[in-house]
Amino acid sequence: MKNVRITGEYGLIIRRAALGERSVTMQSLLAALETEAPLDMDESLLSFGPFFGAEALNSLTARLSQLGLVFFDDFFDVVFDAPPWCKFKAEIAEHAPTGSAD
Repeated sequence: MKNVRITGEYGLIIRRAALGERSVTMQSLLAALETEAPLDMDESLLSFGPFFGAEALNSLTARLSQLGLVFFDDFFDVVFDAPPWCKFKAEIAEHAPTGSAD
């Protein structure tokens, strides 16, 4: 199973399938997050960050919602304290749901 690097310093994780489900292009996603590329990606997940503080993360989360992505079903933020000598990764659950039923 593949995985992506994540940051606990105001990071975001997005399900790649959600982009197609919500008709969000990679270009519009990158523009909303004001970045040229994800921190990391695999076939299932995109990871972004670190961003600079809770206020910036809240603004970016609002932009993702404006694109049509649904918080927690399609993306979520990652904020935790960790020492710099430790790295973290995330992977999609084997039987991950494909989003909420509308």
